[in-house]
Amino acid sequence: MNKDYVLEIPRPQYDRLGKSFPEMDEAWFLSFDYKKDTIKFKITEKQRKYFAKFAKKQDNPDIPKSFRATYWITQLFLKKNINEYTVQ
Repeated sequence: MNKDYVLEIPRPQYDRLGKSFPEMDEAWFLSFDYKKDTIKFKITEKQRKYFAKFAKKQDNPDIPKSFRATYWITQLFLKKNINEYTVQ
């Protein structure tokens, strides 16, 4: 499935994602709402799956130690949570 998601999250969370994953490209960025202090950005299903793998249990030995702190900030990419952040 080649689905795209437009997500809106708080700016501090977007900043933490950007610091944790340097591969996040500014091309994903769509807009900043200064009144709500939120960021809208676009990702593909492939990218969602990539980030969702870091939302697994923190002691997962398959995830490099440097990425284990990303557990909380990547929860939004899980299939069960993504609709809460999806915008039209």
